[in-house]
Amino acid sequence: MKFIKENGPHIKSNDSTSKIMTRFLIALTPIICFAIFKNSVIVYSYASKGFIESLHPLFMIIVGALTSFISETLYYKIVLKNDLRTSLYESYRSFGIISGILLALVLPPNIPLWLVSFGSFTGSIIGKMLFGGFGQNIFNPALLGYLFISASYSNLMGSPFNAYELDTIGGATPLSNLMNFNYTGSFENIVSPFGDLFNLFVGNIPGAIGEVSKLLIIISFIYLVITKTIKWIIPTIYVTTVFILTFIISKYIDAGVWYSLFHILSGGLLFGAVFMATDPVTSPLTTIGQILHGLSLGILTVLLRFLTPYPEGVMTSILFMNMLVPLFDKIGIKARNNIRNIIIIVITFILIIIISILNITHKLDKNSSNVSELDSKVNILEVKEDGNKKIYEVTSKGWGLIKADVEVEDKNIKSIIIKDSKDETQWNEIEKNNYIYKVIQNQNNIDKLDAVSGSTYSSNALKNIVKKVKIEEAK
Repeated sequence: MKFIKENGPHIKSNDSTSKIMTRFLIALTPIICFAIFKNSVIVYSYASKGFIESLHPLFMIIVGALTSFISETLYYKIVLKNDLRTSLYESYRSFGIISGILLALVLPPNIPLWLVSFGSFTGSIIGKMLFGGFGQNIFNPALLGYLFISASYSNLMGSPFNAYELDTIGGATPLSNLMNFNYTGSFENIVSPFGDLFNLFVGNIPGAIGEVSKLLIIISFIYLVITKTIKWIIPTIYVTTVFILTFIISKYIDAGVWYSLFHILSGGLLFGAVFMATDPVTSPLTTIGQILHGLSLGILTVLLRFLTPYPEGVMTSILFMNMLVPLFDKIGIKARNNIRNIIIIVITFILIIIISILNITHKLDKNSSNVSELDSKVNILEVKEDGNKKIYEVTSKGWGLIKADVEVEDKNIKSIIIKDSKDETQWNEIEKNNYIYKVIQNQNNIDKLDAVSGSTYSSNALKNIVKKVKIEEAK
């Protein structure tokens, strides 16, 4: 037997991980600059904040990056037993700072620095190093860090409004405001509180420090595609799917194309689509796999926005779809040059889209039924009577469910004792503003009482409790 050894026609790319990650950092630079301008320069200039305090968003980015780098270095040194020089080099070579920067950019501007560090550490160690390091992780480390923060310390995440926005805008974020109107409000109710769609496009709205300027995100997307740093298919299919689904819904509720544009320009959709969903390690390699990935992300995001009490949906969708990447690639390989498999895939996704639309429209019909908005949000569980006193045990929908005992005497509310508020992410703002006392004091003129800036859901939930009890007492 004779073995013949020949060189194959191998093609080696001039690209390298270092070059790719450097371009990634270049694309993030204008977004970081805008985040600092909006949340530091503007705040220092127009709000009553000191210079150091105004630099908090910049410190968030620095802390996120340093924590990721140090965490990976310590892992290489302590767990893998490398010497310090090798550990530093490996951490640099894997560009650990990027996950920390991305995490900081998807967080609200007032989150404590130690919490940024906590999320960056857990994302780097649990989401990356324990899987084997760079190139081996299943989940996006930045999003996994975000998940740990929101799951463990949701009440400490802070308001999505910077100090200047708290004084001038207040209320809810765009997507939260949409949910307050049960997803069927008019342009004046949904968009006008934030100016117009152009404000959403340039980033003159409250939100996570790196997600608000869609203009800069689109410019970064174009740069990353031209330099072949990311896969253009995934974000394009993702955003297009969200647009098409919300456009169909807009026709059902008799809204204009502004409704779909609002969904695209609100929240973290574009940022997640460009910088998270395209992560080369946690996204499909095959073209068909990338198309399926983008379609699935779009469908799941819309379902989460319309069918759950959490109006964002982007981060959860990307993390969930990270688990299905091997399946998408497997389908992509089998479907290549096989028309029958492609037809099956197309039919499957058409059915999924139809079922999704039917579920969403059913919920919208339910929201617009004869049941009043107040009755759908406040539920009286029990009424205990003691002479001329009554105690109403009630639940009211905020971010989650607030449970309270309301004491009434001679048809006037005397006290509201909160029994459960653990799902309210901004409950500390309610306590800080002594809002329960204000609600009781203004019970006969409750509609004129302003909500607490940055805690609109919880504020409205408390006001609805008063409205419901007063209606019951008037019967």
